[in-house]
Amino acid sequence: MTLYWLLSVPAHGDGHVAWRDIKNRVIGGELYDFVLPQFKIGTLDTLVRLSDDLSKYDSSYENTMGKFVDTLRGLTGDDNRRLQSQLVVEDKSVDQYIRMFSWDNSKYRADRALPEIISQIAERMGAVDAALKTKLTQYNAIKNSLATVKRRQTGNLSVRSLGGVVKPEHCIQDSDYLRTAFVAVPRPLAREWSNSYERLTDMVVPRSSQLVAEDAEYKLYAVVVFKRVFDEFTNKARDARFIVRDFVYDQEAVERDRLSAMEVVEQEQELLDNITEWLRGSFGDVVAAWMHIKALRVFVESVLRYGIPPDFLPILVRPPPKNADKIKQQLAEFYSYLETSTRASDRARAKSSGKAKASSSDSGAFDMHEFSNILSSDYTPFVFFDVPWTFLDEE
Repeated sequence: MTLYWLLSVPAHGDGHVAWRDIKNRVIGGELYDFVLPQFKIGTLDTLVRLSDDLSKYDSSYENTMGKFVDTLRGLTGDDNRRLQSQLVVEDKSVDQYIRMFSWDNSKYRADRALPEIISQIAERMGAVDAALKTKLTQYNAIKNSLATVKRRQTGNLSVRSLGGVVKPEHCIQDSDYLRTAFVAVPRPLAREWSNSYERLTDMVVPRSSQLVAEDAEYKLYAVVVFKRVFDEFTNKARDARFIVRDFVYDQEAVERDRLSAMEVVEQEQELLDNITEWLRGSFGDVVAAWMHIKALRVFVESVLRYGIPPDFLPILVRPPPKNADKIKQQLAEFYSYLETSTRASDRARAKSSGKAKASSSDSGAFDMHEFSNILSSDYTPFVFFDVPWTFLDEE
């Protein structure tokens, strides 16, 4: 499993010491620099509101990234290894991009207010989502058309096109009174057809039934009837479980159907290529937006947790999968001293959002029982986010 952690801890004026403290506890893992710009902090109220917004965007963009991968896999049929080699972000693999992440100031200027940056990212992703929905709608429409064409070409004789099955010699043409009816008869009813077709209605030409074609389910017969009783013959045949096909031999119509089928196939392939190329090209934008939201989350949460001026160390960690839970617990224990200040920051955040409640628990006293419960959950006393890239893991 490819899994990264994005975390931050107080630097206490010396990021090297903080790096060393984490490295000493992530045994067998890898640490990477995660450099953040000097963002404009704004007000506490703004940060609290942005914290909630960023959490929603983070989850949404992760889902979108998974949707891109699943759609590409479904369209191309590629296995995970081949698909992963084609998914790139700024000419890097997803793993490389995550490990080497740096803020793209050309897209998102860091000297702007945080709400403006987030709004810009959301606007880009909104356009991507809208384009994805449009392209998938177009593809599903042409795919349904192609399914209809294939069913008419390869289905059984009760549904498939008869243009390539019926020959001129099977038909009575240019008659003012007679018409050839083509009837798909279930194979178990073939004997019943032979014994009864002349009596289904009046004006059926005796002994005119001839076998045109057959498949695993049906036999197709041609039978000559008078035009004036064709509709009645069709209804009576239906009652007997025989299927009269709506078909009149026309060589020009057969050719038009053939060309139309070829056109649908070509359109489907062209649109498939277009969507696949767009998905591969836009996938990098989705991953980049997701990682920039992660960067903003770690900054906002670090300021809310540790206060101002900002003095924290953000680090990207790739833990060894087998020991990830144990390492996370060890880090939580090492930074447990942050719990008191974290509780204070949580109270300040609740007060800022208008959700503070008068309670004896607001005294600031350290509650070890509560802390034990916290350690057993996903909560950590330091800023911590998963950065999962698990969509293409081999089973």
